[in-house]
Amino acid sequence: MTGAGAEHDRRSFLRRAALAALAAPTLPWVGCVPEPSGAPERNARGGGGDVRAGPAERGPAITRPILVPQGDDAVVMMAPPTEVPAAYVSMAQRRLFVDLEYRDQVYWDLHAHISVSTGVWRLPLVGDPPAHPVMPGDAVREFEELTMRDWDPTAEPAEDDMRIMVGRTLARRVDLECAPVAGGLSWLRAGPWDILRSVSPGDALIREDFHAVGSGMRYADRECTLQLGPVRVLTWAVRDEVATEGA
Repeated sequence: MTGAGAEHDRRSFLRRAALAALAAPTLPWVGCVPEPSGAPERNARGGGGDVRAGPAERGPAITRPILVPQGDDAVVMMAPPTEVPAAYVSMAQRRLFVDLEYRDQVYWDLHAHISVSTGVWRLPLVGDPPAHPVMPGDAVREFEELTMRDWDPTAEPAEDDMRIMVGRTLARRVDLECAPVAGGLSWLRAGPWDILRSVSPGDALIREDFHAVGSGMRYADRECTLQLGPVRVLTWAVRDEVATEGA
């Protein structure tokens, strides 16, 4: 996608992203403390894909992200995209949104098969064996193709959604010491863990999944002494099994 059409899509995305930011809780997205530089080279792959991530730099720690409750057993650590993804796979809608400029790369990286008769994309999912055949009629693995201009960046992700970003990988330490959860009714202690994320600038295609990166304990007080119970922490990141492949 080039020229005026690409510029229109970029402006449209930025407007919608701005609206999403206005609707988000009024907390800082992330509190940072410096960490030593240097991280092993990663080959970010997943679900049968082969998305080349390149060297993973190490960025500042995540200590005060925006945390949003999701039911009684999960908390979402917000990580909205700063650029339009090359592709987005919606598990709830059974749709795959793709930038036509990157369509061929996304096709190969996800080890997809496109039906000649219906045009649907058939994708192997996380946990499938490497040579797992995706048969016609497998509704769980079939996705309708649309362009990125049809994608709504303000829509809430569903667990196991995928997005392919253009950038480079950044390793982040997540260390939450009694961080506030939106709504003011609970606080979270979780970590430390290391996760991989995509950042700009860069030119590699990097797959991030919306999934549980760990678990923590939710508390009823800001000193984190009155336990409410354990919760899963969901966010966008390269999956653990993806990050360790080819390291």
